[in-house]
Amino acid sequence: MVLDNGLLNLLTVYAPHLGKSEEENRVFGMKCSIWLSFILQNEMVVLAGDMNGHVGSNNAGYDGIHGGFWHGDKNADSSR
Repeated sequence: MVLDNGLLNLLTVYAPHLGKSEEENRVFGMKCSIWLSFILQNEMVVLAGDMNGHVGSNNAGYDGIHGGFWHGDKNADSSR
């Protein structure tokens, strides 16, 4: 999207479900990396979608990224 102050790249993704093979997760990550590599550093990026990672309510170590307003526990894909 072209905005008044630059370009906004909006990526919507749907990650493999918890329990999928490591290979499927690796390919998904590789595709995300490729898509992101085409975006210039001075462009804005919004990465949205269902990452299938439960991040829980503890935001220790994720200041400025995770607001701590969620509930529940982390799952195996929480930091992927």
